[in-house]
Amino acid sequence: MRGRKLAAQFGSVAVVLLFWQLSVDVFGLVSPSVLPAPTAIAVQTAALGVDAGFLAHVASTLRRTVIASVFAAGFGIVIGLAMGWNDTVRSLLGPIFSALYPLPVVALLPLLILIFGRGDGALIFAAAFGGFFLVAWNAMSGAGGIESVYFDVARDNDATSTYALFREVLLPGSLPVVFTGLRLGLSTSFLIVISVELIAANDGLGYFMWVSWNTYQLGELYASVVVIGAFGIAITYGLERLQGYLVPWEEETPRRRLI
Repeated sequence: MRGRKLAAQFGSVAVVLLFWQLSVDVFGLVSPSVLPAPTAIAVQTAALGVDAGFLAHVASTLRRTVIASVFAAGFGIVIGLAMGWNDTVRSLLGPIFSALYPLPVVALLPLLILIFGRGDGALIFAAAFGGFFLVAWNAMSGAGGIESVYFDVARDNDATSTYALFREVLLPGSLPVVFTGLRLGLSTSFLIVISVELIAANDGLGYFMWVSWNTYQLGELYASVVVIGAFGIAITYGLERLQGYLVPWEEETPRRRLI
């Protein structure tokens, strides 16, 4: 089953790339000056992979993303689980969440720059802010969805302290949904980092894309898009693998097939 899934995933990508290559190089449906062929983009990506200047931009983006992700995940999981477990905490923080969550992060950037200055502080806060809510909402949903009978059973088995209930029931019961929030939240933090770098940074992948577009270096522009996509895939599948390691019982639960 796993082999079939991987074959389907790679097969679909291969078909798209083949059609793209033929459309540019053979049929001439698309001008290479507008959309280069996949092979040309691959060559440019490989060249950038050994370019010290480009690698410095990648390092800047990764540093900002890691810092923002740590804050988004740490605060999001703790506050989300507290809101899902305790009605009082949810009543206190729920209205604040409802008011802040719809705010567009990029639109808040001028205010953040005014507060933090034009350094990395505003950028990292914006990315952490955007990812935090997705992590917190999912953690709250995971904790709130645990049926009370599981807590009763734990208490009957001498798990009476708050820490014991957290360790034996709350955390393992909410982890599957928490990981969904992490995939969404950390991917969002990464995208916000790229977006803010486009308009308010002097380095990073977003800045590199902006400079490439302004100087009409399409090969470098598309190569940076490939690198960004690769990091996005790494975040998603890396967290999926981590979830499989930390939540092995979820993989053992059979899923209903739609067809």
